[in-house]
Amino acid sequence: MSLLIKFINRAVDSGLIIKLLKKLPFISRLLVVAAIALIFGYLPLDGSFRRTYISENALMPNQAYSQFRETEWNIVRGFRNEIKDLKVWNIDIRNKIVSNWLQDYSLETSIYKTNIISDVSGDHNSEVLYGILNGQRCDGTEAMVICAPWFNSEMEYNVGGVSVAIALTRFFTNWPIWSKNIILVIPETPGVDLRKWVESYHNELKLTGGTIESAMVLDYPSESDSFDYLDVEYIGLNGALPNLDLVNTALHIAENEGIKISINGMKSFEKDQNNFKNRLHHISNGIQKMAMAGLYPLKGHEAFSGWRIQAITLKAVGNSGNHDITTFGRVPEAVTRSVNNLLEKFHQSFFFYLLLSPKLFVSIASYLPAAILVTVAFAGMSIDSLTKTNILKNDAVETFDFEIIVALVFYLISIALSLSYSKIINLLRNKNLNFDQQGKFLLIIQVFFLFTSYMIYKPTKKTYHMLKSIAFMHLSLVLTLLLALNFGLAFIMGVLAFPMTFIDFEKENKTKQRLLLLVSNPFIAIFCMCSWIEDKWTWTIFNVMSSSWENLGCWTWPIVCCSWLTTWILLVIASGYSPSNEKKRM
Repeated sequence: MSLLIKFINRAVDSGLIIKLLKKLPFISRLLVVAAIALIFGYLPLDGSFRRTYISENALMPNQAYSQFRETEWNIVRGFRNEIKDLKVWNIDIRNKIVSNWLQDYSLETSIYKTNIISDVSGDHNSEVLYGILNGQRCDGTEAMVICAPWFNSEMEYNVGGVSVAIALTRFFTNWPIWSKNIILVIPETPGVDLRKWVESYHNELKLTGGTIESAMVLDYPSESDSFDYLDVEYIGLNGALPNLDLVNTALHIAENEGIKISINGMKSFEKDQNNFKNRLHHISNGIQKMAMAGLYPLKGHEAFSGWRIQAITLKAVGNSGNHDITTFGRVPEAVTRSVNNLLEKFHQSFFFYLLLSPKLFVSIASYLPAAILVTVAFAGMSIDSLTKTNILKNDAVETFDFEIIVALVFYLISIALSLSYSKIINLLRNKNLNFDQQGKFLLIIQVFFLFTSYMIYKPTKKTYHMLKSIAFMHLSLVLTLLLALNFGLAFIMGVLAFPMTFIDFEKENKTKQRLLLLVSNPFIAIFCMCSWIEDKWTWTIFNVMSSSWENLGCWTWPIVCCSWLTTWILLVIASGYSPSNEKKRM
């Protein structure tokens, strides 16, 4: 400590602190460049990642011979033929028929009615059928979930997935090895209705099977006996990730069965996993999926986020490959047997990681510094603006005057305006505007507010710098709180919002400054990013962000509004400052 004090004293005496303060804008921008280089330049390099492995020895994947083989093919085909014929019926009839099947296999069944309007089956409340297979060797305190929605995220009839799930459950009834209950869940879609069931399971349902340890969502929409490859999705809502051991177990089992594997929709088997470009593509896709989870149709595993449930989605892609439908069924069978071996919750492996391929990963210690650098960069810009107010001088008490109070009042006003955007979206819904019209109207509000704000209020120089300092420090603090919870959202928000740090209305080029404000607006930046990802104009993204918060508990909408949008509004208020007006005041 004494050495540190000596170093600080020498730095002050030599004027080093003053020099660093003058270079803060340059240092902050350099930090953001370093953060981007760390993620997209360093992490995909050889030597910066590790090979995946299974930490928990009790899982023992592939230690036992898989029994779900060709002998079960006729049973799967029989269920498939029956379920294919059920497509024309409403969900209540489908669920009643399947419930009778499950009861014949000694499962306790129940139907949970949700208040969600289904876009698939018409204007009526949806239902979720679930049945519980009580393990003969358990006390009913733990459970594993196998879920197969009637329709998948693409609204395709999940005939193969439901068939395999029911056939597997029937298959499991013949085994006395289960030390955990097995719950079969069949919602109409893997979206809001499944999420509502998970919430109700933990709050109000009378028929339960204990604490859910793991969940697998089966997606096999094809009527074919064969599929091309298996896609594994694992990124949940709000950046939640399942324990890496569960993901590795599923990938290890699929590989042992000779199945081609992709993760997050990326066909890893078609590319060299040791290729820098391939690893870069994987890490970029993973960060994007982490940031935007909940803003696209749910695959199913996202519905279990928030209750310490390790969940993945297994999707069979294609209909002409060399892999049989019973091969697809052997993956959830073996995963269920592996999880059944656990005597405690998943805890050994990583809960924070990025996969660079099915066999390569980086842990949080490798990628978290990138988000920290971005938050420090905003904090540096805040300090830079604060020094220009002269508030850090010895007469700090005297400087706490009316202008500082004005800046704090505007800070509270900007928070209130940010929170009002949810009301604006609801108002637009009540006006019967479609999603496209709502999105366009919201963008028009941003542009109108930007180009008219300077007419309303013209701050002094001190208030201008105080507003900037508060704005950047507010965003820095929010990103700091967010970076460990949802790294992808924190990193992408920080990078997309960083152009606003180049704004300086002390310069006479007002057009350039307003363009920087325009491109750093949260809704405009998100709209452009989503449109670029989907290769089309996605006007509905704002309605999706709002509804995902209301229906799914996805944090993206309130975080963007309460952090990024608040900062942007403060800067827009500060944009009325002009050196020429300051001269007139003098």
